[in-house]
Amino acid sequence: MDMNGTKMLVVAAHPGDVLWRCSGAIAKHVKLGGIVDVVVLTYGTGGEANELFKAGYTVEQAREQRMKDFTKSAEILGISRFEFWDLQDYRFEITQEKIYRMVKFMRESRPDLILTHWDKDLFNPDHGTVFPYVNASLEAATGQGIFVDGTEPIERAPIFCFEPHASEANDFKPNLFVDITDVIGIKKAAMATFERKAKLAEGYVNRAGYRAVNAGSFGRKGCLYAEAYAAVYPIAQDGYFVY
Repeated sequence: MDMNGTKMLVVAAHPGDVLWRCSGAIAKHVKLGGIVDVVVLTYGTGGEANELFKAGYTVEQAREQRMKDFTKSAEILGISRFEFWDLQDYRFEITQEKIYRMVKFMRESRPDLILTHWDKDLFNPDHGTVFPYVNASLEAATGQGIFVDGTEPIERAPIFCFEPHASEANDFKPNLFVDITDVIGIKKAAMATFERKAKLAEGYVNRAGYRAVNAGSFGRKGCLYAEAYAAVYPIAQDGYFVY
């Protein structure tokens, strides 16, 4: 499959979300010639940095550490562009100002596909808010009558939601499994950049093995590691079925 020049946009609440939930798809996209832009909405100091605080980090030190960690992981994954927006962690709210900020980014990035959170996560209050934020921003970004800093409207891009922490408790129903067997080493290396998160990284490798079994059940032969996604919109394509 040739993804040369195809642009993926990832919007995540926290830096670790990019690594645990979709770094395999990112690495796969880059390997196939695609381009990846990432927006990380917060530094994750509300909950994702708990281990750092227990080790004596201040809030500012935790922010600096996560920026350092993510910069390393972005290089490993081949991410072309990323931004930290420093919004309020664990108190993320949708506002018109934030929507227009995302509209501007989307119109500059002009993505062909978007990866973001599922609309429910009992373990993190931000995750379920990010999906309607991204969806509303995409709606506005396509609007001919929405004027933001001289940017031009974009075509609608399909949105794929990555897996929440506890899928069954959050009613996550995947309808897409991405085979990441050939890039699992890259995913592991990217996750390893995060200080004091080795146990969580191990859990997501195990989750990728479990999702590979699911992928095999639906016909993906030889899959050892996979990531699960839920397509938000129906997918329209030429022809009838593609195998």
